[in-house]
Amino acid sequence: MKSFTKSVVTVLAFSVVAGAQASGDGWLTSYSQAVKLSKKTGKPILADFTGSDWCGWCIRLHHEVFDTPVFKKWAAKSVVLLELDYPHQTPQPVELKKQNQELYQKFLYTVKGFPTVLFLNADGTPFGQYGYDRGGPTHWTEYADRLVKPKVTAQRPLRFAGFSADYPTSVKKNLYAGHDLRGLSAPKLTVERWLSGKAPETKGKVVLIDYWATWCPPCRELIPELNDWQKKFKDDLVVIGISDESPEIIAKFMKSTKMAYNVAIDTKETMMKAIDITGIPHVLVITPDHIVRWQGFPKSDEEQLTGKILQQIIDTSKKQTAAPRL
Repeated sequence: MKSFTKSVVTVLAFSVVAGAQASGDGWLTSYSQAVKLSKKTGKPILADFTGSDWCGWCIRLHHEVFDTPVFKKWAAKSVVLLELDYPHQTPQPVELKKQNQELYQKFLYTVKGFPTVLFLNADGTPFGQYGYDRGGPTHWTEYADRLVKPKVTAQRPLRFAGFSADYPTSVKKNLYAGHDLRGLSAPKLTVERWLSGKAPETKGKVVLIDYWATWCPPCRELIPELNDWQKKFKDDLVVIGISDESPEIIAKFMKSTKMAYNVAIDTKETMMKAIDITGIPHVLVITPDHIVRWQGFPKSDEEQLTGKILQQIIDTSKKQTAAPRL
């Protein structure tokens, strides 16, 4: 009898541990295991913040998307699945509950409601966000593909006569956008509302456009540098931050975060769709002739945007403007 009791306890203990590692259909529940698998496979983490026994939209997302063969086939080759559940009635192991609460606090600025689906790099940095969306599994996975499969662009010379060699050289890198505009005409600056006053005067100046969101940690980390660049190059550079969030969300954020440059919203994502941006922050640096001189993720290991590069673009632009026309 003693031996039987010990066996039962062992089985139950194993079941609890196993439950903390995976919840079925390839979904892990252990963040550390998801990170380990992400590093091993090179796949990003799809983290589903859900309320499985109370959140109607969460239940619909699972039923209409996650539980379908289309999603399961896509997920198996594209992402590491991580379920972070916050049930009201269903008991959870103590360690799992603790882990989920810590992750909720970690991503507090990002997870504003349920369901929230975050796409994370192996180091835990979010690079995309999604949630419930009508249209079924094919529609959902097609959008997710834009996030997890960034376009890799080839190096090409900048299309600019006269002083093209003086601009930063285009490099091969992940742009996190479908369209490589480097050396090409910039899309028309389109916003719905300026939250920092009236539209800035951009004529004759280099324009830096930063596509960002309050929920995005790398976007928030970039803000101090944008403040510094606007101050340092104030006579030659106009910095503009554009978000697709509501004016209420941005206004609340700006009360606690200094943004010493121009801020606008574009909830229709007009410019983002024109560029086919799949990851933020995404920056364009545009010279007065409306040509894009730098594009991409400003903190990329492949090519970081620096004050030195901005100075180079500004100086070359001035030389081009001052050069006599033949």
